[in-house]
Amino acid sequence: MIKDFINSPSLSIDNPWYNKYLKGLADLWFLSDLNGKGDLTTEFVSKKGVAKARIIAKEAGILCGSDEVKWLFENYPRFKGAQIKFLIKDRTKKGGIIAELTGRYEVLMMVERLVLNILQRMSGIATYTSELDSKVSRYGVKVACTRKTYWGPLDKWACVAGGGASHRLGLWDAILIKENHLRAGVGLDFSRVRNAKFIDIEIEDLGQLGKALGELKAGKTPVIFMLDDFNIAKIPDAIKIIRGAGHHVELSGGINSGNLVKYAKLKPDFISMGCLTQDASALDLSMELYQSAI
Repeated sequence: MIKDFINSPSLSIDNPWYNKYLKGLADLWFLSDLNGKGDLTTEFVSKKGVAKARIIAKEAGILCGSDEVKWLFENYPRFKGAQIKFLIKDRTKKGGIIAELTGRYEVLMMVERLVLNILQRMSGIATYTSELDSKVSRYGVKVACTRKTYWGPLDKWACVAGGGASHRLGLWDAILIKENHLRAGVGLDFSRVRNAKFIDIEIEDLGQLGKALGELKAGKTPVIFMLDDFNIAKIPDAIKIIRGAGHHVELSGGINSGNLVKYAKLKPDFISMGCLTQDASALDLSMELYQSAI
């Protein structure tokens, strides 16, 4: 398997690209939430002083997003003076206390929704990915997310945390040749490519596969053939041909939780699914004050 396809090293809170994206997300959220004017509700309550709160799980799942939230508490100006301590590392239990927060009342109220949104969405994706991964791991298959995300690298990392593969992170780290590229006359001579983690070529039938293999020049860059909306009866033949040529196999297109196992039994290397980030439900969490400045 391709290591960077499974978990890119760029998906780390210590990576400048990743935390720059997180900061940008927070910038946009506070622009939406405050519009440069402030929190009218907290101003109306007009209470000052230090408050304490807990984040509580209302359902079981895999916790994800704690590193992102801690980074915001330590680095983002809106969180100034507030602190968070996570009490668990991975799996939550219904009713369990995930974290404890301390800070000025008005700060905790201002950041509450962003903190919960990050934890709920990332934990939801991680939990859903884990559920699907448990269905296919016995076949040696990895489920992979796509670029059908709302929060880009955060969604990607949540998928990895749940046991899935990150796939390419954007347009900048890998080459993905799709039908529109082929229709535009793009060739498959990648012999001079040096900065791509892998090359992924979308294929729709055996004829197209044979033509692509005949034209392919990949040098040392790993190659994946993505069988997209492929006739399922023809997939075993395609896998045999691709593996015989020394390449990797990805299945995609119309695959969901209902038919996933059927495709996994064909034993590709990866199954990419937009539903990992599109269909995952947010994990139900809440933040509750237990020592208030009020």
